[in-house]
Amino acid sequence: MQCPNCGNQIPDTSKKCGVCGVALNAQVSQANTGLPDWAKGLLVGGGIGLVFFMVLGAAYVFFYLRPSVSMMEPTQIPTAVIAPTQIPPTIEAIVESPPQESPIPTLAPTQSPTPTAEPQYCDAFEGVQMTVVYIDWYKNEPLEFYIKMPGGVPGLEKEIPGASGEWNYRVKIGTHNSTGCEFIAGYKERLYCEIELPAEYESAVHPMSLYVDQCEQNVYTGQSAFLPEIKKK
Repeated sequence: MQCPNCGNQIPDTSKKCGVCGVALNAQVSQANTGLPDWAKGLLVGGGIGLVFFMVLGAAYVFFYLRPSVSMMEPTQIPTAVIAPTQIPPTIEAIVESPPQESPIPTLAPTQSPTPTAEPQYCDAFEGVQMTVVYIDWYKNEPLEFYIKMPGGVPGLEKEIPGASGEWNYRVKIGTHNSTGCEFIAGYKERLYCEIELPAEYESAVHPMSLYVDQCEQNVYTGQSAFLPEIKKK
């Protein structure tokens, strides 16, 4: 141990210091009356630590708990006050109707009589399959033939509703026209005709047309004439 008087190291069992001669029991008892150095250091360190923690706690409360408390306070939202809209008073407009004038009587237009539609003369030949039958053709005489019309010759043998006037038929072969065509009683569905033709028309094919006064178009369905040869008497 260390001598409390001179500070020299002496054995633990010595009763006095061998250097300065101080009795160790008295010094030790006096030294034991006060706190040891380590205890004093511990007390000082504990006090400093306590003060540090108090300061730290105060800082925590000031910087962390106080802002959170202030944030929890309800924020007052200003309420907008909407003033009621005033509806303007309705103004009823009174419209006076103009004086009604007395209607002027109008005379209904006189309807002219509708003309009666003329019968379609050309339609009477629609669908009629005509055939030509030649009678003997003699030299220096007209060619005689008849046209077979199933159902009757329109206008001459077969009556056409609404048709009036005469039905005059004529035949054209090549560039020559017939001298006349007629229906002979007792010979049903036949239109007899005769035509003057030159000798060169013998045994030839020439275009053939059939016309009636009430129809301007060709009503013959065969389109061509296959002429016979000329015979001698």
